[in-house]
Amino acid sequence: MSELQGLQSRITEIHELDAEILAISIDPPEMNGRVAQKHGLTFPILSDHNREAMDRFGLRHEDGGMEGDDIFRPAVFVLDREGQVAWRKLTDDWRVRVRPGEIIEQLKLVE
Repeated sequence: MSELQGLQSRITEIHELDAEILAISIDPPEMNGRVAQKHGLTFPILSDHNREAMDRFGLRHEDGGMEGDDIFRPAVFVLDREGQVAWRKLTDDWRVRVRPGEIIEQLKLVE
């Protein structure tokens, strides 16, 4: 959650770059709403409860959970104005998250 709070703390800078934040979670919409409210997040957190977006982005880590279940790799995508992926950062370690500053630097490179 701290990565989303970090992005929220820099929302003005992100908006000045004419960019928006959109988070996607496998949690149900009600839970995402509670999380956003609890942490003061002003950007949407979409629910991918069926894991369709996660699979389309290739984020499924089969048998990666502690009990052998599938988990989803943390990822950040920066899209250009045409909706094409201009930059992405994926990790196999759910504890490793991209710093907001790194995302902002990539946003500055998108035309």
